[in-house]
Amino acid sequence: MARPSDFALCHLARRGEDRSRSGVRLGGNLNRNEGPLRTRMASGGSCGGQDFWARPPAQVIDVHACRMIRLSAQRTGRSLTLAEEPVKSYHIFLSVILALSVVVGAWSQPSPSRPPQLPMVHMSGLLRLVETIPLPTEGYMDHLAADVKGQRLFIAGEAAKSLLVVDLRSGKMIHETTGLPAMPKKLFYVPDTNEVWFTLTDSSVVAVSGAGYQVTKTVKLSAYGNADKGADNAAYDPSTNLFYAAVEVFTSGEQVESGGGSDHVTSGASIEVVDIKRAKLVGSIELPGGDPAGVALDSAARKLYVTMGDILAGQSHVAVVDLDKRAVVTQWPIVGGPVPHAAGVDPIHHRLFVGSRMKAHIGEIGGGHQYEPGKLVVMDTQSGKVVQALDSVGGADNVDFDAATGRIYFTGTTGSVAVFQEMDPDHFQLLGKVPTGAIAKSGLWVPEGKRFYVAVPKHYILTPPRSTANIQADLLEELNSTKGAVKPILSNLIVEDAHLMVFDYLP
Repeated sequence: MARPSDFALCHLARRGEDRSRSGVRLGGNLNRNEGPLRTRMASGGSCGGQDFWARPPAQVIDVHACRMIRLSAQRTGRSLTLAEEPVKSYHIFLSVILALSVVVGAWSQPSPSRPPQLPMVHMSGLLRLVETIPLPTEGYMDHLAADVKGQRLFIAGEAAKSLLVVDLRSGKMIHETTGLPAMPKKLFYVPDTNEVWFTLTDSSVVAVSGAGYQVTKTVKLSAYGNADKGADNAAYDPSTNLFYAAVEVFTSGEQVESGGGSDHVTSGASIEVVDIKRAKLVGSIELPGGDPAGVALDSAARKLYVTMGDILAGQSHVAVVDLDKRAVVTQWPIVGGPVPHAAGVDPIHHRLFVGSRMKAHIGEIGGGHQYEPGKLVVMDTQSGKVVQALDSVGGADNVDFDAATGRIYFTGTTGSVAVFQEMDPDHFQLLGKVPTGAIAKSGLWVPEGKRFYVAVPKHYILTPPRSTANIQADLLEELNSTKGAVKPILSNLIVEDAHLMVFDYLP
């Protein structure tokens, strides 16, 4: 059985009085029942006596996997997880592991090919987990959208090519719109029409009825029919009813179907403008590159900020779009953010927040999801200069800014969400990180309810019972062993089903 120290980093702790520190005091005790193995905060702790992980017995996972994709440095046993389709044999499972190159090294002698990750650190109680909701789906999920009045959450079932609908009152998934023609990516709920609008990777934008959950409108973008192009990120302006869809250009249609990566060409990307009232394409804005990864809208300034992964003069860059002219009017280098993947904006203080990965991930399945640190790059939208660049979690995929509290929620794929504080427009600091799940790239801050939601995909978790200098070689040896031979690594294969985590804001 695991020792209490194995659980310490799975707790959410209340943040201390000193806000200048990212670390806080951790209080808690273990509660080990006959059923599922759980962690419980001590009475008066930040979790209010509630279970941090509330799993039914069938979903109990090895405690070494509490931090999921982060490789534990607390013991010699190490864990790795995968968010892929269900395996049909151990050989398929091994091939996925080798493709992802997620290597678990020895505690004292890490493998040179192991993806660099930050050391395990103390996690702070900036958010309180209040609920986990099962999601009966497979593979990657992408962006989320909320119906605040109707208490529903919509999730892009990226790999399943579906739209998931969660009733937040009952805590259940109530519908799945299946059979979409391509992968759904960026969602927006429009309360006036009770519709969910979102991009698809076949370069179209569709609307799903919030009443019957069927596709009711389809708008084909200018790139529709081009297998090497696909729509991904987007922004929506409710004041004009205009939907801005970013279309990427890949080296092949295979890249589009795999969910993308860094295999883009260097030209041909665009912002497609859709009038959702008329369900009509009304414009196309040429972009300087092929990789428009992040999109942030400042409606008042009539600007759209598009973070481009294309390298110009040694730097990635922001393409600034004038929405009245429908043209790129300037470009700014993203110094310190070489692989931008998400963007948010503080329009009052003229600050752009760029979520960047740090390693070019050409040829890698998953797009460099396992590498740390990532970067939060803060830019001045009046001068185009970088104000500050801070270390963050890896695999940046979503950035939310909450104007009421000045917090920035940076959702990554390496097992946690990083929470930053805007001290003033020129100074930002990392308050701490809150555990979520591996490849939990789908996060959403909903200011009306002061809640943060994150979707965690189904995982297959392996925990080597002892030190291993080369997990790939050890797995191959087990797979090639004679029938009936002991397989200590594969015998620790555990499945954790997909779920939605619901967090409350903690001051």
